[in-house]
Amino acid sequence: MSQHPIHTVWGVVWDMQKKYKAATALGASITGFILSYAYADTGFAGGIINSGFLAATIGGLADWFAVTAIFRKPLGISYHTQILTHNRERIMNSIVDFASKDLLSTQNIMEIVRQQNMAQMLVDYLSIRGGRERLKTVIDQLLLQAAREMDTQAIAVRISPAVKGSLKSFPIEKLLLQLPEILAEERYSTRVIETILSVGRSVLMSTEAQEILLFHISVLRQRYEENSPGRSLALQLLDLSDERMRNEVNKKVCAYLDDLQSHETESYAKIKADMETLLLKCSRDASLEALLHTWKCEHIEQMNIAGDLASWLERVIKAENPAWLKAAHRFFDAKIDAFAAKEGMQKRYDVFVKSYIEKEIHVHHDIITNLIRERLDEFSDEKLVAFVETRIADDLQMIRINGSLIGSFVGMLLFAVVFCAERAWG
Repeated sequence: MSQHPIHTVWGVVWDMQKKYKAATALGASITGFILSYAYADTGFAGGIINSGFLAATIGGLADWFAVTAIFRKPLGISYHTQILTHNRERIMNSIVDFASKDLLSTQNIMEIVRQQNMAQMLVDYLSIRGGRERLKTVIDQLLLQAAREMDTQAIAVRISPAVKGSLKSFPIEKLLLQLPEILAEERYSTRVIETILSVGRSVLMSTEAQEILLFHISVLRQRYEENSPGRSLALQLLDLSDERMRNEVNKKVCAYLDDLQSHETESYAKIKADMETLLLKCSRDASLEALLHTWKCEHIEQMNIAGDLASWLERVIKAENPAWLKAAHRFFDAKIDAFAAKEGMQKRYDVFVKSYIEKEIHVHHDIITNLIRERLDEFSDEKLVAFVETRIADDLQMIRINGSLIGSFVGMLLFAVVFCAERAWG
């Protein structure tokens, strides 16, 4: 909130009054001494007043000289004056030693640090003060920057041999050979046969299959009638056209499939038994396993794993809004929630942080000393004098004022004693 202009002006005037109040007191003492000098011999009242002003003037001048001698040369006198400048190095060393070895010693700093609950401070920051979202923002920037700068091609080339080795060592041929063994079980073999029969019926009745069947019947009919007019005549008399023979074939095949799907014929039992035997035999065929293994290795060698992997990394890692970032957020949130809920984790964190701080302060404590010394060395003699003087200006003013007041009281007391002694001795 900005201050009113009147308040600002009044503050400046008040600061000026404080700055010159000691000089004002000294000026008042000198003025009082001059004005009361003519009444010094007129009686007790005039004498004691004049003596008080005289002593106040002497005390004020003495304290002005003493205070000024700390910073500069009063009246041009250089003997034992400018104490702050002449003793700069010793004063600086004392300040540095006090600040670094006493005020900011490792022990004093750690006494303050040990009073703090570092874990609770972190939990409050993350849960209450918005630290979780700010930390997520920083982590997102780091992760996305790392993803953008990632050389996916180089990474893919480096890990592709390991991927190929893993694929080759993966026993996919054994898994494939377990499939026939599973299908040979009773509950699966029946379904397999039913599926095969249903698919076979659908294929047989499809338009394409019927046209192929009709074509082959026509070819067989032509071969059968070739060079035999009697056969042709017999087929005509029996009204056995190509379409009718195809229909008869369809009826026979459908009837056969119906018998098989009833699960009650010997043909079905034989087919089922043969299929289960074949499946079991395939599942235990070492040559088939070796063939599958060879096929697997040859196929993997022909694969461009490095290129495919690089393309996959480009799509997944460098996407505009990658899905892995949400997974990172979930992982990060879970870790924060676990830390906030588990007292044991917080105690370990608190001990770790305090131990780390103590170790770092102990190792790098010279930095504090150097920082203090560098900051003090930045001050020139003039700036150092102005800096110290402004910080203790009020105290210096009061020293001078007190010197005038004490001098005044002492001067009046001495005048009273002398006056009384003179009267007592006649």
